[in-house]
Amino acid sequence: MQQEIFDAISHGIIIINDKGEITVFNRPAEALLGIDAGMALGRPINEVLPSNGLTEVLATGKPQLNQKVIAGRFTLVINRTPLINDGKVVGAVALFEDISVKESMARELAMVRELKDDLEAIFNSSYDEIFVIDGQGTVTKVNKISETYYGVPTEEIVGKNVLDLEKEGFFRPSVTSMVFKEKRRLTIAQKTRSGKELIVTANPVFNQQGEITRVVVNSRDVTELTSLKQKLTETEKLAESYRTQIMQLQMEKLKSDEIIARSSHSRQLLEMVEKVAQVDSTVLITGESGVGKGIISAKIHKLSKRSPGPFVAINCGAIPVNLLESELFGYEPGAFTGAKKEGKKGLIQLGQGGTVFLDEIADLPLNLQVKLLHVIQQKSLTRVGGSKPVDVNVRFIAATNRDIKQMMKEGTFREDLFYRLNVIPLYIQPLRYRSEDILPLVEHFLSIYNGKYGINKKFAKETRDILEKYHWPGNVREVENIVERLMVTTESADILPIHLPDYIINSSDNMNNRVYVLDLCSLDEAIEEVERQLLQKAFERYDNTYRMAEALKVNQSTVVRKMKKYIPSAGGRPGGRRRKQ
Repeated sequence: MQQEIFDAISHGIIIINDKGEITVFNRPAEALLGIDAGMALGRPINEVLPSNGLTEVLATGKPQLNQKVIAGRFTLVINRTPLINDGKVVGAVALFEDISVKESMARELAMVRELKDDLEAIFNSSYDEIFVIDGQGTVTKVNKISETYYGVPTEEIVGKNVLDLEKEGFFRPSVTSMVFKEKRRLTIAQKTRSGKELIVTANPVFNQQGEITRVVVNSRDVTELTSLKQKLTETEKLAESYRTQIMQLQMEKLKSDEIIARSSHSRQLLEMVEKVAQVDSTVLITGESGVGKGIISAKIHKLSKRSPGPFVAINCGAIPVNLLESELFGYEPGAFTGAKKEGKKGLIQLGQGGTVFLDEIADLPLNLQVKLLHVIQQKSLTRVGGSKPVDVNVRFIAATNRDIKQMMKEGTFREDLFYRLNVIPLYIQPLRYRSEDILPLVEHFLSIYNGKYGINKKFAKETRDILEKYHWPGNVREVENIVERLMVTTESADILPIHLPDYIINSSDNMNNRVYVLDLCSLDEAIEEVERQLLQKAFERYDNTYRMAEALKVNQSTVVRKMKKYIPSAGGRPGGRRRKQ
């Protein structure tokens, strides 16, 4: 009878006497341990189960509770307790059960709870307001964003019917009521009692009988959309600025492979560039706009040991001031409204292992000059919204066309930053002071655009003479622009003086050469050609025979007569062609 009682218990039971011999070994113990009870009973426990723990309990008289062990495919929890009679340990009992199923259920329950927590977090972190309404129109769930829409806790909304909420003025009209009537997805404009205008979309959920069991409503504040649109516009402007800079850099890279250096200044500059490229010191390049500061900075990078790394060119004057700090130094997650949740690396950090070129450095605001100085000195930066410094390994090259020393006197540029940048100063002379470079530059750009447009044009000697004497206030950039313009607008293969813009022809250096002789011809032919060109120029400028006559200091009838002779397409009268604008 005693054995039957032990066998009926769901837990495994093993009992030993004071000699360590097994006196009880029930059926659940057989099943869990895979040992036959008939073989175990009467034998020393150490022979049947070497690692049993009962002999230790027998020896010490101390229980061992909630011991977890793995026995084959089972996970067991064992309680071992001494049997005491008259203060003497007379045996020990082990009571154990399989908790594998319970552990599996506990894991599944934990996963369900974790999934519920995840869904709850997603639900409440949604940018949109979300309502869940049951088949009777009662709100069963609403996320936290609704509190900003209606100014009340979610608890005051959950449990109410949407019709009651509409009557109380929470919103108007109720899209849920419309969905119950039309039984389809609807999107409407809605107004809240706080004056917010929402775009609301309601999606019905149907059961197998086609009945609506719930409605899920998403709402978005339209004023937030307007704000996002403005930010998107700013971002697009920034992206366009970057695209423009990239295009300029690509063109500069093409040209940097062959820097024109015929003048002694340019040759000395290139020699210095080669020396500077071998070290990591900061460089400050100064010179007028268009002299080629970006090309020189790219050349330094290309010749340096950092050339395998990135070359990041930043125009400090092209990035909007309100975005400049986050673009230069990056930002941490959630640093400001509209920031990416994962944060963003700044342009300086993107130059890791390479060179960062800070063009128009004089346009950097004073507060960011302090931060840049720290980066150069400490070789680390702190992102916007962050506190942990990030190591940076970049070489800085800066450039400006402004008088930084004067700015220091005026207090608009930090003196300490200037000396940090001006370790190696490079000055690029204006093109007007190195005239030996002008014609080689013209030929260089001529070659580039002949190849680009698939043409074969050249400059006449007289044209080259004029270009060489022009003072080029826009420097190298102006040379390139003029060459490209002439390549595109000139129909003939030879680019003649007549094709040049008036402001180049009329510049003080060229005023003494208004007529150019291309080759020998008869005097009559030369006079006719000069008259034709003068009439053509006057007609293009004035498009009126009276004003043409006044400019040429002849009678108006003479102009009409010669127009018929030399420019018959104009009909000897104004209006034959439209004046160039």
